[in-house]
Amino acid sequence: MNKKFKKFYAGLSALAIVMLISTSGFAGGQLRVGWYSAEMLDSLNCSSSWQYETQGCMFWQVVYDQLWMLDSAPAYNLKPWAVESFETEDRIKWRFRLREGMTFHDGKPVTADDLAFTMTYLPISEPTYSYNDSQTVEDSIVIIDDRTVEFELKQKLGDKYVPFNYYPILPKSLWKRYKFKLGEYSNKKAIGSGPFKLKEFSSGKYIVFEKFEEHWDKSPRVDQIVFKSYGGNDAMNMALRHGEIDMLGYTSASPIVKKYYEKDPNIDVLVNPGISLIWLTYNLHPTGPIQDLRVRKAIAHAINKDRIVKMVYHGFAKVHDSFVYPELEHYNPDLPKYNYDVELAGKMLKEAGYKDTDGDGLREDPATGEKIRLKLLIASEMVELVKTGTLMREMLKDIGIDIELNVVDQDTYYDLYYYPAGNSFDLAFGFEEPGPYAGWVWEFMRSIDGGGAGWNTAFYNNPELDKVIDGFSAEDDMEKRKELSWKLQKTMAEDLPHYVLFRPDHIAPVRTDKLDGYVSTMGGVSNWINPNTYYFVHEK
Repeated sequence: MNKKFKKFYAGLSALAIVMLISTSGFAGGQLRVGWYSAEMLDSLNCSSSWQYETQGCMFWQVVYDQLWMLDSAPAYNLKPWAVESFETEDRIKWRFRLREGMTFHDGKPVTADDLAFTMTYLPISEPTYSYNDSQTVEDSIVIIDDRTVEFELKQKLGDKYVPFNYYPILPKSLWKRYKFKLGEYSNKKAIGSGPFKLKEFSSGKYIVFEKFEEHWDKSPRVDQIVFKSYGGNDAMNMALRHGEIDMLGYTSASPIVKKYYEKDPNIDVLVNPGISLIWLTYNLHPTGPIQDLRVRKAIAHAINKDRIVKMVYHGFAKVHDSFVYPELEHYNPDLPKYNYDVELAGKMLKEAGYKDTDGDGLREDPATGEKIRLKLLIASEMVELVKTGTLMREMLKDIGIDIELNVVDQDTYYDLYYYPAGNSFDLAFGFEEPGPYAGWVWEFMRSIDGGGAGWNTAFYNNPELDKVIDGFSAEDDMEKRKELSWKLQKTMAEDLPHYVLFRPDHIAPVRTDKLDGYVSTMGGVSNWINPNTYYFVHEK
């Protein structure tokens, strides 16, 4: 997000953005995409899978028109899509205007009635769509004409983006009976207005899409997209190398196989900055050493990030320290640094009263006399993090702290991680994909008593910081917003409820023998902020 909309800075009272459509280039062909079997959708219901599961968040962006998207790297500017213009004078009251000539896959026109229906009932029916930028004042969503909707937000929305940032348009005629429980609609035909329509769906096995010829955007694209299931790394890598698929659906390829892909003249290997961030969460709920900031800082100093990057990620990750990506203008480069320093870490613990009085290599808690033994929660599916945890356990032995690895399946991990009051962990690996406009990621810092339950996985409480989060969310002066962002980052780095570790690179091998037009951003050619490859890849 390096560019700013001039209208915001010039102090004009309204925002209006219009998209220009490109129609140059060839079209046709088939895009075949490989997915791990665990990523495949079991149903097409509108559920949290459309937000949180890798294939789910790509599926709906292929079939449905979203209101607006992010443009390509590095600016990640707003790109209007189904809504062609956005107007506001105070960033509370808004007017959205649909582009002309849009139709659903069943031939019915897309109207403001469909847009208003989606905006009203999707955040009510499916809580994963209820963010600050989609919470409206009751009965404020008003249809002005066939293409125009007005509404009022409960809270002022800052930043250079606009509300309803990750929304499909659902056809009211099909979904209205389920308006308060949209997830119960079977959606077997998946009628949307997007550039592709559903042709065939086999639960957990494959999905076939075909080009929607009547789509308003006439950019060149393939005739068909196929999502195919594979049981593991070896099977999917072999399929790509043999030409059975053209790209991977979401997951990065392993650095180990990168060199083999590079030998193939029909494959380009695109290495991008990752969209995922990995951090260490300290559970501040139970009494004990973790509540002591000096212990948290000592642990940070004892972790050799560079060694982990080399041994676990084979060099394809970047050491990082913030929820904000370093290439974005709001990143704070002056954060406290916790460089690897075992001697300093040991000194900090000793001065805080944590000593090894019996010489067995483990320090004792001066408050209880108990050995410092901490439980580290890890999701088993995150193989790199299991390896990272194993290395960290060895590293923390050097400062007299014992780590017990609690490796559980991903569902169990989420149940435990988002309930720190359950005291089931002392440390845990957190991972998220904030994206370029992710003000929501600071909800991981909002006080439990201030509305942070369900997000605040560290059980951190700082009412003053809650005010900064609210101010940041509402601020539309970009310089002031930057100041608030810097303050949020600095407070997290100083208080250490979370300690950011890495940003893994994304390795995206793509076949170029038949296709062209892959769109690459942070996180590769296919992720929740970037459906553009599916829209614009085409036959050479």
